[in-house]
Amino acid sequence: MNNFNSITPDMTSPKKNYAVNEKYFLIILLMVASVMLFAAFSSAYWVHKTDGLTNNAWLIFKLPVQFWISTIVILISSLFMQMAYSAAKKDEIQKLPALLTITLFLGVFFCVSQYLAAKQMYGQGLYFSNKEPGEISASFLYVIAGAHFLHIIGGITLILVAIVRSNRLLIHKKNLVFINICKTYWHFLGILWVYLIIFLYFA
Repeated sequence: MNNFNSITPDMTSPKKNYAVNEKYFLIILLMVASVMLFAAFSSAYWVHKTDGLTNNAWLIFKLPVQFWISTIVILISSLFMQMAYSAAKKDEIQKLPALLTITLFLGVFFCVSQYLAAKQMYGQGLYFSNKEPGEISASFLYVIAGAHFLHIIGGITLILVAIVRSNRLLIHKKNLVFINICKTYWHFLGILWVYLIIFLYFA
């Protein structure tokens, strides 16, 4: 009888749950899909530029200064997003709305900078649709920056929801799922933009 008990598994011991939150998993899938999308853009840009330079059909122009301003802004916004997450983790919930609001304003400022960059390009005669084959370089920039812009709008929407939830005291150290989603996605957008601006500058 003792031998039987010794080999019988302990059914009362708690099982560890390693499952990933489904909402967080969806964000991960979205980021993977985004990486694939921008990898395709980068590859197409590189191939077209190489071919264009060979055939003297690639217009070279300086990136608008607003793109560099945008880079600084989004890096600062990532810092405030991290501060918001740390505050939630420490249960300093009174700081959350302010930190998230600053992140939101910086995100909006990023969008404004992107708009001003596009306006500058337009003023220089660099349009999305061009008559000369070599001016496709400008079209690529509009597509790449525009796609990232749409991702930023999604991130801003998440931050708006986070601000509402923080004001309702729904984000705290025992409920970090949503703020973690916001933090992960916003950092991803920042890293993605830094990659894009460096790629466009050196490619």
